Amino acid sequence: MTVLKCVLLAGLSILAVAETALAEKTCYKVDSMRYQNNGAYNVEKFYVMYKDENGKKKSTVGLENKVYPSQTGLVHIDVEIDLPDGTEVWGKIKIESGENEGCRKDGTKFYYYTKGGTVGYKSEGTTYNNNRYQLSSRPSDDYLIDCP
Repeated sequence: MTVLKCVLLAGLSILAVAETALAEKTCYKVDSMRYQNNGAYNVEKFYVMYKDENGKKKSTVGLENKVYPSQTGLVHIDVEIDLPDGTEVWGKIKIESGENEGCRKDGTKFYYYTKGGTVGYKSEGTTYNNNRYQLSSRPSDDYLIDCP
C-alpha cells in the first residue's frame, strides 16, 4: 500500500508542475518592436520573424540601418510587412561580424494585431560573448490575450 501512495503522490506532483508551467505562459497583442543595443558591437540588421499560414518560419528586415552601441530602434510591424491579425511574431538580430540571436521564448509569446502594444528587446556583451538577446519589456496588461 505504501508503494501505491508514493506513486500516487509522484503523479500528483507531476501534474502540479505541469499546471504551473502552463499558467506561466502569457500572450500579448503587439504592433511594434523596440530594440536597444547595450552591447560592444554593431547590430547589422534587426529582423521581424513570424510564422506564415503554413507554420513555416519567415522573416523580414525591420531595421535596415545598423544599430550602434547605446542606440535604440523602433519597428512598426505593419509598415514592414502585411500580416493578418493573430500572427505570432518575435525579433532577431544579426550582430556584425558575430552571431544571429533570436528572442523567441516559450513563456511569453507575441501576436501581431493592428492595434497592439510594443515589445522591447535588448542585447549586451561583446561580439561573441554574453550577447544573449533578451526580452526587456512587455506591453501593458491592456494587450494581454488568451494564448492560442
